[in-house]
Amino acid sequence: MAEVSLSKQRYYGGIVALMAVVVIWVSSSFAMNSIFGDMKYNKPFLVTYLNTATFSFYLIPFALSRRCKKQGANRSFLQSSSIEPASGNKQALERPPHLTTIETIKLSLAFCILWFFANYTTNASLAYTSVGSSTILASMSGLFTLGIGAVFGVERVTWIKLVSVLVSFIGVVLVSYSDQKSTLPVEDPSAFSSALIGDLLALLGAIFYGCYTTLLKLRIGDEERINMPLFFGFVGAFNVILLWPAFPFLDWLGLESFELPHSPTLWVMVLLNAFIGTFLSDYLWLLAMLMTSPLVVTLGISLTIPLALFGDIVFKHIVPHAQYVAGALCVIVGFVTVNMAALREHDDAPMDEQQPLIPEPHQPAYNTLSSSSSN
Repeated sequence: MAEVSLSKQRYYGGIVALMAVVVIWVSSSFAMNSIFGDMKYNKPFLVTYLNTATFSFYLIPFALSRRCKKQGANRSFLQSSSIEPASGNKQALERPPHLTTIETIKLSLAFCILWFFANYTTNASLAYTSVGSSTILASMSGLFTLGIGAVFGVERVTWIKLVSVLVSFIGVVLVSYSDQKSTLPVEDPSAFSSALIGDLLALLGAIFYGCYTTLLKLRIGDEERINMPLFFGFVGAFNVILLWPAFPFLDWLGLESFELPHSPTLWVMVLLNAFIGTFLSDYLWLLAMLMTSPLVVTLGISLTIPLALFGDIVFKHIVPHAQYVAGALCVIVGFVTVNMAALREHDDAPMDEQQPLIPEPHQPAYNTLSSSSSN
């Protein structure tokens, strides 16, 4: 019973982290929409690059405390080696071990580009379409998460989850159609073309998001196995190192000319968005994803739709149509339903079945990362 209670506390903690991510992401979307539009600084690649660069700050405390950690590890090894393990500690010895620093670096290298382009395409969409449209289409990542998760065995497909995703998809269609009709004038073909580009970029970001959400859960399994600040730190460092050649290339193609922020106000907005909208929110996102499930997090992120609607009403004085409100309610219903289903699975399934990481036949689950890294 104590283990079941601990599992519930872990799940509820993931939901709290998820709600914080929802608020931060919507605020960040409005900030970037203002940067790209009102402030005439349409540099989504540079903004995403700076956002990613903030992750490398996670490596500073790691580098400073590395010597202390080594000394502590040596003492722990000497203490543990002098005591024979008791039979009652067999279960503790069978727990999957923590990822080593090398394994964490390899994992960061494997996911850094996928993570960058998921964020870049979503950020770029805000330069061409509204916050509502970008948020709506990003919510379609639930469809991709369910499909990819079913293939890799991360998600258990049930009728409740299928209906929840279908209801959320109906809500996405209703809100998207209402938003397109109310914000894009038919007599302006260029506006429609611009919004279509933004919608396609947002949809591409949803596909990338569904991929890295599920694959990261597949590779890690349990958040206790990985040093998440270290993982994020190397993601930021690898992106900074690997992607800087893209600036002259994009400038040469004429897709995005290289230009630093031209005012102190713009610098403040860009840096705040980087440290809060990316640095903090993505750390909370990974916690939420590992403490619940990829599908719960993806549908939970769909709550950004009604929050974005509220932001449009308060800050942009846009009154939504009834169709828009109905779609937002569908998304909320889908989110609540899938959460109830996930909680029921936590209550019914044994503890050893709650880990979604699927190992190879006759192979311990904690060897999955090592074997894939050695190939």
